[in-house]
Amino acid sequence: MDDVARIRDRIDELDQEIVRLLKNRHENAKALGRIKSQRGLDYRDPEREKIILSRIERAATSLDLDPKLIRPVFEQIFALSVQAQQDHPEKSAKRLDQARILIVGGTGGMGRFFARFASLQGAKVKIAGREINKTRTAAKEMEVEPGTILDAASSDIVILSVPTAETVRVASETASLMAAGSLLTDLSSVKTGISDRVAEKIPKGIEYMSLHPLFGPSTDHLHGQTIIAVSYRPGQKWSKLVRAFQRSGSKVVTMSAAQHDRTMAYIQGLHHFGLITLGIALDGMGGEPRTQSLRETEARIASLLDNWDNIVGIQLLNPFVPPVRQKFLELTGNLAQIRPAQASGVKKRLASNVQKWTRKL
Repeated sequence: MDDVARIRDRIDELDQEIVRLLKNRHENAKALGRIKSQRGLDYRDPEREKIILSRIERAATSLDLDPKLIRPVFEQIFALSVQAQQDHPEKSAKRLDQARILIVGGTGGMGRFFARFASLQGAKVKIAGREINKTRTAAKEMEVEPGTILDAASSDIVILSVPTAETVRVASETASLMAAGSLLTDLSSVKTGISDRVAEKIPKGIEYMSLHPLFGPSTDHLHGQTIIAVSYRPGQKWSKLVRAFQRSGSKVVTMSAAQHDRTMAYIQGLHHFGLITLGIALDGMGGEPRTQSLRETEARIASLLDNWDNIVGIQLLNPFVPPVRQKFLELTGNLAQIRPAQASGVKKRLASNVQKWTRKL
């Protein structure tokens, strides 16, 4: 490819990435605007803008960019953020208006995410955790109410954000307290042998949906995110909750427990196993130099430690993961013995897979 065309293609890719980053910033600004509105804070903070601009100008200078040209770009970004903060019509903030929602496991990362989400959607939120003091502290930070599992009796929706191995026990205990017509959901990463057991154990008059958010607790908003829903007993409460997800920009995909676990055996099980294996294999690697690609991979490996219990749960509880791991081990063993004449065949197979992924995108 001609150098001009190649560089232009790269610039086009960077332009798209800039727009995606601006969209992400815009969604965070909208969430911040709702919080500021609730607390009676001004949308614009001139002092913070000065600090940001000073930081950006220093960064621009260090990168040999003219700060005088960079400054007006960020002034426009500030204006876009202020507009986003102000753009929160009352109806959009009340998609869960007055719904009573209990988050069991609300002091953990995903519990906190859904507690914040529900609160910003107008719900009356309570969180319940194992430790009373920790629960009270977390509730105060998020401006929701501390509660206990007993609050399930007066809740419209209960979201369980507990370790996968504890899901059946906690769901059974919680559902025994819930009123007919209320909704129970869990966020377990494995469904086979878990969500179907929950469905069998809970009272028939309770709605039940098993969810799996395909994002981590560090996410700040739902826009562009995917939530998988395994449907058991949907009803009015679920309809209200799923509308809140969708209107916040989330994609909700419905599938069976077996479909979910087969898919996750690759998306999570194999992916995590490969990264863990690579992380341990890099034992002899230390210091510099490092490529940018390796730095990015190291960051992905390090992030596994933040969600370790869940990752181990997927490896041990998803019945479709072991055969996928075994296939991976066989492939790596074969590739370790590769000969020069076989390299073109490996490339052809890899290219075929890449084409499949591209079509799905």
